[in-house]
Amino acid sequence: MTTTARASRAVPWSLAAKALRFAFSLATTMIVVRLLSPHDYGVLAIVRTAAAFVAAFAGLGMANAVIRFLPERETLGSGSRSLVRFATLIQLFGWILFLILIFMLRSRIDALYGSPIGTPLLAAVAFLSGNMLFTVLQSSLTSTFRTKRLAALQIPLSILILILSWLALRSGYGVIGVLGAASLPYLAAAVLFGPSMLRVLKGGKSPREGKRILSYGLPLAVVEVFNLITWRQSETLLLGHFHGPEQAGIFDIAYRLPQLLVEFIPETIWPLVLAAFVEVYTRKKEMLGEMIGHYFRILFFLVTPITLFGALYGDLLIETLYGADRAISGNYARIFFLVFHVSFYGTPYSMAIYLLEKTWINLVLAGLFALVNIGLDLILIPRYGLAGAVPPVALAVGISPFLRAWVVRRIHGSIRPPWAFIGKCYLAAAPILLFYPLRSVLAVPIALLVIAVLSVITTVFALRVVRILGPEELIWIRQADLPGAEKIIKWFSKE
Repeated sequence: MTTTARASRAVPWSLAAKALRFAFSLATTMIVVRLLSPHDYGVLAIVRTAAAFVAAFAGLGMANAVIRFLPERETLGSGSRSLVRFATLIQLFGWILFLILIFMLRSRIDALYGSPIGTPLLAAVAFLSGNMLFTVLQSSLTSTFRTKRLAALQIPLSILILILSWLALRSGYGVIGVLGAASLPYLAAAVLFGPSMLRVLKGGKSPREGKRILSYGLPLAVVEVFNLITWRQSETLLLGHFHGPEQAGIFDIAYRLPQLLVEFIPETIWPLVLAAFVEVYTRKKEMLGEMIGHYFRILFFLVTPITLFGALYGDLLIETLYGADRAISGNYARIFFLVFHVSFYGTPYSMAIYLLEKTWINLVLAGLFALVNIGLDLILIPRYGLAGAVPPVALAVGISPFLRAWVVRRIHGSIRPPWAFIGKCYLAAAPILLFYPLRSVLAVPIALLVIAVLSVITTVFALRVVRILGPEELIWIRQADLPGAEKIIKWFSKE
């Protein structure tokens, strides 16, 4: 089976699993937001944000290194098992260092926020061990296209997290209970299923490439930290410091819903696409431009209707899911849907840079975006609060596609997005605009339901009218072995 066929077959399983996980994650978020007070939810937002920074530093980019090098070692026939062991040990070493550090700094963290944040943060970092171990397992399964097995793991874990979160909150365990419920299932999964994953990987002589792996992973760890600053986390921490946990919680809700809705597709296909592209690129480096063009098509086909819907009706989603008392987050959420969409113009270029193993370039670019972001944060957030937290993210993200495209052109040559295809994606999603007047004539939950149903129906018909699927896309659908694939092809291609 060709690499393209393997990736095509893996994508539906990943998307299906991710869709179910999204549903359970959304339900979990609804429970957490509704059962925690605004202050406690703000504390949770600050703690999770700080823990994300710890995970990025302690992980040292090893999960990404597994995705990058495991397909290569599997293709060459040896060294896969030692790669995964090396990545796991490096991450655990970093985690232990940060656990000790946070334990020593608890009182200073409490003083910084004027609130008891140090102990919940220590608990969050302790629980990170499970998430980090599972991330290596997930990277191993994804990069070897074992997405059915991964789906079989992730769906029960999402259900378990939902149940444990509800039980923890109903039992009065508060923020720490939510943190434990979100992490301990991953620890159990990693311990139970990690050894079996190691056994199916290629053993044999391990290449002495520790330096190469670290040289690839360490810049990515710094890039991840910079991306956390650019995307959200710096605002959450600064809002909590200057304006209190409640403001941080409002911002977190406004950001988290677009993140759940929009990013679940790119986050799902990124490792699969990268793993497939690594195999192809190892054999035929001249195909880079063609591969990046494919990635543009996949991204915009999947995310355009979602981002347009969110930009128009994101406030209705916030009010329906989290309650009228959290409606203040709604208009901020609509803005973030647009911000996310702009970012997708740069995502394929970022992958091209990774394939070229120019990770230091992504490091420099991410550092530049983070500098712009954090600089504006420090100017705007102390004075304007929530209103000052959005422009820094929007500006930093808005300039990223242009700079990434310029860099790729300089180091490789011009790679043009498939503008005609992207235009068709916008045209197919445009009917969603027609239902905007229903916002003002129906009650919020009813309006949201009616608009969502009509949007799905009209988008499906519009995709057929604009003939969005060309010969290449039809081949992918056939290779994916989807149930009813031939009917899908017949509908969209008018065959």
